[in-house]
Amino acid sequence: MTPAALMAAIDAAHRGEGASWSTERPLAVYVHIPFCTAKCHFCDWVVDVPVSRLRTQESGRLDYVLALRQQISRYGPLLTRMGYRPACMYWGGGTPTRLTEGEILSIAAALDDAFDLSGLRQWSMETTPYDLTAAKLEVARAAGVNRISIGLQSFNPDQLRRSGRRHTPGQNASAIAMIRAAGFDTFNVDLICGFPGESHESLRDTLAQAIALDPPHISVYPYRDTPKTVMAMQLERHIMEAFTPAVMIDAYELAMTMLGQAGYYEYCHGYWVRSPEHEDIDGNYKYDLSGDKIGFGSGAESIIGHHLLWNENGKYAEYLAHPDRFTFAHRFSLGEPQYLTAPVGGALMTREGIVFERFRRLTGLSFHDLRETAQLRRWLQMLADCGGRFVEDRVSLRLAPDSIHRAYISHLAYTTGAGLAVARA
Repeated sequence: MTPAALMAAIDAAHRGEGASWSTERPLAVYVHIPFCTAKCHFCDWVVDVPVSRLRTQESGRLDYVLALRQQISRYGPLLTRMGYRPACMYWGGGTPTRLTEGEILSIAAALDDAFDLSGLRQWSMETTPYDLTAAKLEVARAAGVNRISIGLQSFNPDQLRRSGRRHTPGQNASAIAMIRAAGFDTFNVDLICGFPGESHESLRDTLAQAIALDPPHISVYPYRDTPKTVMAMQLERHIMEAFTPAVMIDAYELAMTMLGQAGYYEYCHGYWVRSPEHEDIDGNYKYDLSGDKIGFGSGAESIIGHHLLWNENGKYAEYLAHPDRFTFAHRFSLGEPQYLTAPVGGALMTREGIVFERFRRLTGLSFHDLRETAQLRRWLQMLADCGGRFVEDRVSLRLAPDSIHRAYISHLAYTTGAGLAVARA
């Protein structure tokens, strides 16, 4: 979709709501950095990305950084004139700290030129222990980044090796110390539970070591065996054995118990904090249907003006050639409900669930009408069959808090590679 077509679509959606462009509208900004030092064995994003491109050096990233800056410079002013103001920003990937200090500053400058960032409440950047340096943290902080999210995944050296990670448990602790020394008091550590073959004792030790580092935010993601990842192929060949959904749920409930005893509370499935000021604003915004979002970069997704827009990951060359166009553009409709399961599923991961008025503002559709489609009825019934208990009132539909993790983990078993076979056995 061209910038002119996007502007017309957003304008039509906005006028259809009877709104005025003088009204400020919140916006989430996502910047995708599709480069990594290593190709992790569990990561679903990298399956179709050639290793040579994933691990390219600065000279091989020049075209991408230029395309990214052009896309930002094209759409930022358009969205600003329409009343959009960024409320939160997230740099993900890939690994944003794979970039050099100069590349980070170059992209940040394009964003600052294209948007009014004065209302930005949180700016997060992902990293790994082996891509992080004090110099990169200093540059990121100077640019405006105020939150770091670091992928540790495990503190078990054998599990890190099986996962294709290049760091050690010792580097995990050193990276947290580096983040604190750079002045970041808001940061997150990512962990994964339910890795194939991982014992509860190993997971317990990982959780204990993570808690001992006292991070303000901990994310715990249940493992998913996405097809074509190295781990999923190992499961298919029975090099490793997949856990049953019941064992996966036990692993997650071990994390729930240990984190709760350490004073953390879960505000969205997998997201744990001790204090509200350390919650992931981008995560809250994205999952609770707060408003529109713009994604910059190859592989980034946007929801703007009741449209789902996407620069598809497999069309990297197209993105470099035409960064002002989206390779996929779709207006949400009741006739194609499959494009709405992601925002609906995300909302059901939160305690508030699907707030009907937010859903209408974001998609231009009535959730009550969407629920009457055959596909959504089947999908919601599957969640119920997976253990989800629905609670509904006049403003929202949500899952009972103690059933969210059960529904989510069991649903994974029905929809991913080796887990599908386990669920059907």
